[in-house]
Amino acid sequence: MVEVDVFWAYGIGAGCAAAAGAPLAKADKPLETTYFTRTLLLLSLVWAPTGLLLLLRHPSWETMQAAGSFAELPPWLVLAFGITNVTQGILGFWVTSRLLARGRRYLAHLNCMLGYFGMFFILLYGWDGHGYDRFLYDRDMFGGIAWHAGAGIAPGAGVHFLASSVAMTLYLDGVYLLPPMLYLVGAWQRADAARRGVSQSAGGAALVHLGLVFGPALGTAALSALAVGAMDRVLGGVGVMHVVSYLVGVPATLAVTWVALYAPGRPLHRRILRALALPVEEAGASGDLTVDAGALRPAK
Repeated sequence: MVEVDVFWAYGIGAGCAAAAGAPLAKADKPLETTYFTRTLLLLSLVWAPTGLLLLLRHPSWETMQAAGSFAELPPWLVLAFGITNVTQGILGFWVTSRLLARGRRYLAHLNCMLGYFGMFFILLYGWDGHGYDRFLYDRDMFGGIAWHAGAGIAPGAGVHFLASSVAMTLYLDGVYLLPPMLYLVGAWQRADAARRGVSQSAGGAALVHLGLVFGPALGTAALSALAVGAMDRVLGGVGVMHVVSYLVGVPATLAVTWVALYAPGRPLHRRILRALALPVEEAGASGDLTVDAGALRPAK
């Protein structure tokens, strides 16, 4: 979707960089490494076309029901959509590479999850609390009738969506996107673990990546959507107060979940490090590691 793909692209670029690990951390020019070249090819030749295909075939769904047809879209929006699907991935890769260079391996992986958090939050809540409602509505299933509040969550609509024309395109996109993306992440993370003398299969590493995306990232986004929705109802949900519910609700949720779940010593901190085959016992107070001559040691 146009509204979420900038976050998804950021997560893809950040995830590839985080998986590369130590070699990227030591690179003086991370954007001139083979890791970046392959990530850029993934973004431009695999990832970006999947979004453009959806925009061409299902413009109403891809714009979260904001546009009725492709002809209604301004040319600058279509152009910006194609460009940002690549540039946001580059940004995610670069930010993560800088975190790696500073020995912040844990934060590097959280940065990837942050991109997916943004994606899931928009999918679930959107800008008006109807994100998942808009997601589950395919006009082709209802004779081209425009979406209205509650249409996507009407009895049976969600189940029927699984066999809709939009879903068929999504399945096609998944077959085209997921294998090369998971291959890169899994192979790079396996190789990085092997440098530390840790045995980890590429398939296992890819499953860990998916687990972090559809586990903590999705879960935190769901909590944030609930928090923003509750605050919106308390504040009245109109005008400035509606905007305030976002500006307060999202940061508050991230702060609370950091303190309760993600901060060093909290439940998800060690679980994530272990899942990524990072040495938990070597993590200092910050939960991060520093690269030294190709090996990882506690940050000082």
